[in-house]
Amino acid sequence: MTKNKGVQIAFFVVLVILSVAYLLPIYVMLVTSLKTPYEITQRMYLLPSLNPRFGNYVEAFQKIYPSLMNSLIISGTVTGLATFVGGLGGYYLSRSRSRFSKVLFVLVGITLYLPYQAVLIPLVQIAAKTGMALTHFGMIFSYSVLNVPLASVLMGTFFLSVPRELEEAAQADGANKLQIFFRVVSPVSLPGYASTAIMIFTQVWNEFLLALTLSTPKTTTVQVKLAEIKGSFVALYNIQMAAALIGVIIPLLLFLFLGRYFIRGILAGALKG
Repeated sequence: MTKNKGVQIAFFVVLVILSVAYLLPIYVMLVTSLKTPYEITQRMYLLPSLNPRFGNYVEAFQKIYPSLMNSLIISGTVTGLATFVGGLGGYYLSRSRSRFSKVLFVLVGITLYLPYQAVLIPLVQIAAKTGMALTHFGMIFSYSVLNVPLASVLMGTFFLSVPRELEEAAQADGANKLQIFFRVVSPVSLPGYASTAIMIFTQVWNEFLLALTLSTPKTTTVQVKLAEIKGSFVALYNIQMAAALIGVIIPLLLFLFLGRYFIRGILAGALKG
């Protein structure tokens, strides 16, 4: 009993330390976002402001609103396309028993470990030659190319946990492959779709390098805007921190909305794998 209690205390202490280490930067961001530039220069980063300036959030929102909409359009469209196409591809990879599908599954998995910087130049060249460069459609196309393999692997792994008896029963009733996929497999795979959508949306929303390369002032995403918003001559860290916290709201709302499916989707694929 004493040994178990000691382990519990040690576990609790480690958990508290890790929680503080994780939450401390968020606390500093929140405190800094309510300060004046003069208060920031005092370098009292952990002390809150005596006169919090909530107007910083209004100013930050006005600065990043166009970029916020660009990120929402691009991330939402890419998430929908990648999840849909990845679902079709993942279903084929998980159900086909041909040697080609097995090799393709391995190759798609390998691409996930390649840094996307390796294909940055080819993507830019393709976008430039097809006239899609510096447009919303070009960014959506580029992000889709990068994220469809991830969606295919995630959904394919989840489909492996779906009982084949469901499909066999539907096939016995005369359903074809498309009807089986859309009416039988997809409805029971909502946790997999939700977890895939959350991961892809968050990844596209937070991506910086590709957005910096392909964006224009009209298509600037929120991450690129956050790098610019602090100012060129005077560092407005309070506005930048306020804008960063505003930029977290949309992915957070998506996770809260689909979060109940997220763990189920991850665990289903992990347990089957």
